[in-house]
Amino acid sequence: MASEIPVAARAETRRGFLATFIGAAATLFSGALAAIAARFLGGARPSRPAPVAIGPADLFAGAGPVEAVLAWSQPDAYRFEKRRERIFVIRDATGLAALSSTCSHLGCSVRWDAASRLFRCPCHGGTYRPDGSVAGGPPPAALARLPIEIRAGQVFVSPLERA
Repeated sequence: MASEIPVAARAETRRGFLATFIGAAATLFSGALAAIAARFLGGARPSRPAPVAIGPADLFAGAGPVEAVLAWSQPDAYRFEKRRERIFVIRDATGLAALSSTCSHLGCSVRWDAASRLFRCPCHGGTYRPDGSVAGGPPPAALARLPIEIRAGQVFVSPLERA
């Protein structure tokens, strides 16, 4: 019986083991919380939406703006959100350009008025020229221009990034 560990020594060994175990568990838990907090505070950077095909370049050969709809899926946390945006494609001195249909004043949707050759906002009377610049009313800025490219005869437009 001389080889047996005294009761007091066994208690110290048990206490030491539990203290070490609890310390290790607390360290792992703290590390996991820190990783979650870093992910939350740093935020996932949203991926830029890929350019959307809106049709052949010949479709936009006319003199006035042609209305088109961009439809794409955008990742939002753990799901994909379906988005749609109405745009106008115009032909200017440099080729094709894409304009957002969202008024820069309060976000209303503008319409093309062929008779006056202006984009008109129905909410507060804002008007825009065919190139998207402000012609009158309260809008503080021109209609947003969207990145556009032509690949193999197809027109692709990149949606604007919005929060």
